[in-house]
Amino acid sequence: MKKYKFAKGLFAAVLLATSMISCSEDVMDGINVDRNHATDVQAKFIVTDLITSTAFSSVGGDISLYTSIYMEHEAGIHNQMFNAETRNGEPYLASTFNNVWGSTYTNLKNALTVIKKCSEDGTEPKNFVTLGVGQIMAAYNLAILTDAFGDVPWTEACNLNEFMQPKLDKQELIYGDIIKLLDSAIANLAKSDATPMGSNDILYGGNAAKWKKAAYGLKARYTMRTLAKAADKNAALNNVLDYVSKSFASAAEEMKFNYYDGSSNFNPYFAFGWSRDGLAASESLAKLFQSRKDPRGTEAFMTAGWEQVTDLSKLYAAPNGSPKQLQYEYDTSVMYGAETAPTMMLSYHELLFLKAEALVRLSRKADAEPVLKEAMAAAFVNFRNSMEAAFASPKLAAYGGISGKSVIDATVAETYFNAEVKTMFDANPLKEVMVQKYLAFYGASGESFEAYNDYRRCKGLGETFVELKNPLNSNQFPLRLPYGSDDVLANQNVKSAFGDGQYVYTEKVWWAGGSR
Repeated sequence: MKKYKFAKGLFAAVLLATSMISCSEDVMDGINVDRNHATDVQAKFIVTDLITSTAFSSVGGDISLYTSIYMEHEAGIHNQMFNAETRNGEPYLASTFNNVWGSTYTNLKNALTVIKKCSEDGTEPKNFVTLGVGQIMAAYNLAILTDAFGDVPWTEACNLNEFMQPKLDKQELIYGDIIKLLDSAIANLAKSDATPMGSNDILYGGNAAKWKKAAYGLKARYTMRTLAKAADKNAALNNVLDYVSKSFASAAEEMKFNYYDGSSNFNPYFAFGWSRDGLAASESLAKLFQSRKDPRGTEAFMTAGWEQVTDLSKLYAAPNGSPKQLQYEYDTSVMYGAETAPTMMLSYHELLFLKAEALVRLSRKADAEPVLKEAMAAAFVNFRNSMEAAFASPKLAAYGGISGKSVIDATVAETYFNAEVKTMFDANPLKEVMVQKYLAFYGASGESFEAYNDYRRCKGLGETFVELKNPLNSNQFPLRLPYGSDDVLANQNVKSAFGDGQYVYTEKVWWAGGSR
């Protein structure tokens, strides 16, 4: 009996102790829990960061800066920009584009998260517009990755729970998925959101119609990009015209990030120049402006003392491929100071140039001429906007500001077209369209990467319209960009494809006539 009572008491004590231990563990488990920050957020909040990061890091960041040198919109005269100019390591080292490689994959992952949340089996299945935006942004970032690097991880990417070593997918497959994403987005944008994005959509405020126009514009861009691979080129060109007709009706609708306030947020082109001073006026660009009597040439540049150079014969530009590695030596672009100029993700002038190109390629020269004139007018206005941002720079104003002015506008564009461009257009319409597009992509808008893509795709068609002057291009023009070092080190598939990095000079991407 006593033995039983003792055992019974011991059992009760154990139960009590166990209960106290469980209670104590529960309390301890909750001590370091951060209750002030959510572990999960609605898709519309992800969209805000997704748009911002895409515009600032992927469009306006390193890719645009480096390709502005490769495309001779700028000349590199210091540190990594000088190395890019002289082809000293920077074009082929895995570290060169590691930051943008990582940030663009983060954007892609966030876009896929938005898609998952807003899909039928997700937590927000009735937010169709948000789903469409996620699909557009996934297509956009995926296109940046494959256009820059060629074959990249995609179908197994952004899912480390299943694939620690994601395989590389072929660019041809990736482009098929880009178009599928845009088509799905267009279908979803015809519906509505149960929980509208509102101001969290910092591009269009949740306006499905405007996002739908952006999707069609991107289809026009990517269809033209793959023209060399089209089984029926005329059909592809007519598709470009159809997509453009369903896209932006004016610059007011273009896909641009316009949130640089000159206080806490800065245009990335300006931010780089302000902190690094690694770029100078490109000699070849200045001579191109001068030879064509382009009025932008007498406004575009300034001295190291921030005085506008209105006489190009007096410009001290850096020679492409062989500058001195000196800061504050050469003249620079005025738009170096454009700290509040927007970053263009897809501009109205780009669409008009695509339309003009398609019309010329379809032997519709008479139809193309007014479109080219309109494209130039839009491009001149964008140039003027960036110039005015530079002249009004809050940071530069504290040091006296830039001395100069801009009178470039749509009227100047029309006068210039009639006096000079029409003759060149009549002589070689396709070349004039492509050269004018190249000149339009110069500046603070982050469009040098699109000039780089145009240059390579035209090469894939056996065409050379923009004549670059860097003598190193004879065997060291970057045909693609090197994979990021994080994955070169961590992913055997990427490491094997990277090798010693010298493939960037010899292997074209698929849509430019290569195999990967």
